[in-house]
Amino acid sequence: MALCALLLGTAVQSQVSGKLVIADSSPVAYATISLLKRSSDSTLVRSAASDAKGSFRLSAVLPGTYIIKVSCVGYSNYVSSLTIPGSAFDAGTILLKTAGKQLSEVVIRAHKPLVEQGAGGLVVNVQNSILTKGSSVLEVLSRSPGVIIDQQTSAISLNGKSGVMVMLDGKLLRLSANQVATMLNGMTADDINKIELLATPPAKYDADGNAGLINIVTKKNKRAGTSGSVTASAGYGKGDKSSADIDLYNNSSKVSLHASYSYNRDHSYALLLAQGISNTPIIGGLTNFHYNGQGNTVSVYQGLGAGLDYHPGAKTVIGGAVYYSISSNQNNSHNFGNYALADTNLVFDSQLVGNSHTHYIHPSLYLDQSISPAQKLNINLDYFDHHSNGPTQVQSNFSDSLFASRQRNLANANINVFVAQLDYSNSFNKRLQLETGLKSTYTPSKSASALENLVGDHWVPVSAGTSNNLATRELIAAGYAVLNWKPDSLTSLSAGARYEYSRNTTDHSLNAQYAIDRTLGKLFPDVFFSRKLNATDEVQLSYTQRISRPSFAELASYVSYNSPTSVFTGNPALKPTITHNLKLAYNRQDYLFSILYSHDTDPILGVQGVPGPTKGLVYLMPENADWQNNLTAQATIPVKPTAWWEMNYNFIGGWHQYRISYFPQLLEKSYFSYSLNFTESFKLPRKYAIELSGYYNSSSYNSNSRSNGNAIVNLGFKKELNNNKGSFQLSIADIFAGSSYRGHSGILVTDAFDTDVQISYRPESYFRPIIKLSYSRSFGSTSKKATRDTNGTKAEQQRL
Repeated sequence: MALCALLLGTAVQSQVSGKLVIADSSPVAYATISLLKRSSDSTLVRSAASDAKGSFRLSAVLPGTYIIKVSCVGYSNYVSSLTIPGSAFDAGTILLKTAGKQLSEVVIRAHKPLVEQGAGGLVVNVQNSILTKGSSVLEVLSRSPGVIIDQQTSAISLNGKSGVMVMLDGKLLRLSANQVATMLNGMTADDINKIELLATPPAKYDADGNAGLINIVTKKNKRAGTSGSVTASAGYGKGDKSSADIDLYNNSSKVSLHASYSYNRDHSYALLLAQGISNTPIIGGLTNFHYNGQGNTVSVYQGLGAGLDYHPGAKTVIGGAVYYSISSNQNNSHNFGNYALADTNLVFDSQLVGNSHTHYIHPSLYLDQSISPAQKLNINLDYFDHHSNGPTQVQSNFSDSLFASRQRNLANANINVFVAQLDYSNSFNKRLQLETGLKSTYTPSKSASALENLVGDHWVPVSAGTSNNLATRELIAAGYAVLNWKPDSLTSLSAGARYEYSRNTTDHSLNAQYAIDRTLGKLFPDVFFSRKLNATDEVQLSYTQRISRPSFAELASYVSYNSPTSVFTGNPALKPTITHNLKLAYNRQDYLFSILYSHDTDPILGVQGVPGPTKGLVYLMPENADWQNNLTAQATIPVKPTAWWEMNYNFIGGWHQYRISYFPQLLEKSYFSYSLNFTESFKLPRKYAIELSGYYNSSSYNSNSRSNGNAIVNLGFKKELNNNKGSFQLSIADIFAGSSYRGHSGILVTDAFDTDVQISYRPESYFRPIIKLSYSRSFGSTSKKATRDTNGTKAEQQRL
């Protein structure tokens, strides 16, 4: 159907051309020409840039009446009505005037594309999706091109690679994958402006993240006066969902204030099925087992934020902000299984009850100073405090292993992060600019965990290998310099480097067996080159180096219960991953194409079943592979068959190869995998809209396991009310119940436990689509005022 409509539409499409000049007939180069739908919302139809001679061309335009808008720095906007016939159309010579009095009667709303190409990767404008309202940030992230979130471990991968780091407003979330997922799942996406998928970030960003960085950018309200927004949603799957969010702003010439509150509750359900063969000496040897785990979880998240910007003069901005969140996670799971041994049959039935709490606070201060029109200085001071406590108790009938019929799991973590950053930029002239900066990060942390059996009336440790207590300290000192050069109006070159020195140590007095004292000093260079071929086409080439340091959770000594035969733990011996990236990108209008090659040394693989201190017990812990190669192609194709129908397709696919030597046998594997994201948007009369979106992920491999492919389709409806009274959105997630995640472990080589296990994980939407109804409304002043975009330090918060 889509193909037929596209063919019919292209049969009558036209090309619009013209030229931009000023009063003395000089051409205006690289102005933005926008063709807008002549309607109440002035939707963007096509856009292009004028070339060095002032000429422009808009391709594939349907006949009709439009508004043409021309904008360029230093010139007044040109706005005019335009009727285009069903053939090539010459708009003639358009005269632009130098900036003077601005138009006040014409209001034009330009519509950004859903996906854009930036220097470091893709940018997703999430507010263009109907499904954003009422969704959590994690749900929106999972629908982004190339992003895959492991439903069991919460690990995030980008373009087929694990090791991605997550930032919030340019600051790394220095938390574990599970902690990041918990935080993002609690945050409402109504506050998110865009998501930057930076596969090759430049040197001004931290070098952490061998798969790149994901930067989640929140909304910034720059309206003068008092304004705000409110959003509320309610929904149901197998459990209830609800969220609320309110933002308040007050901006004046001297002071800008901001306050926000968000609430999110999610009662969810999940089912884990596992069956196969494993050699588990802890219960008697070779075992044929069936395992069933039913998860029933209630998560509640509350976040409170406040900020202040003060403008003592035209060249100075001083500000600060604080964000505090508290979350709880009540887990009530029922697990049962059957373990068939050579001479007996063991039946397992248990009830797991846990109630974890997390407190997170982030105060920050900053100073922006314009030393001169060409020189700018920025200073940021940040502090992050994360404390979690997650006790769990298990009552079971199983006493044939290391664990008693009643046991408990204690897990506490306290992490502090201190960050100081200074950034300086100097534009020597219109063609040459320098960016440089210094940054220091100090992170002390403590973690304590234990598995204990109830013996009589006393809790006693299960064994020496199932309890730990560890303190770590990490210092990272970094400096960077980037030189941006424009030899001509068509070419730009950016060359830079970032040097980072890090030292990671443990407190030997707490646990001598985990004594670590490691240092690493390394230079991370990068080069970005771009060349405009004409007004619509551009080519980009870049080389970058990255590092993935083991997270604190991956290094920590925690031990947590998984099953009667296995436990989760960290690995203090993990080495960092060093990555080399080479990327070629080509952009033609809104069509984006790229090829990325990367090589990783010592890539970190999570949740590997290996032997540990307690003989016969399976330890699920991260390990280093030897190396990994990836060759990935990406394409973003926007299609607009009609003025009311927009389509956007994103394809990411590539070849992957890795080698692992920690198994009894050497493992080398090459495979091809791909993913496809799509969005179909329909604008209907009376301010109604429909959105259909989804993705398909092909089968892939990780270590000694294969994950099967799966597909998810979502549906959304939107109704905008008259007189700016807000809008209603109805979203239906996973309408065809496609979110079953199936895998096969032990498929490539024989591991230390002769594992051959098939796993199926079924989240809540597999059993029933999740339906949410949301209402949102903005209120207050509509006038604009330029204020600081408070991103703060350009990179801190993930690895805890």
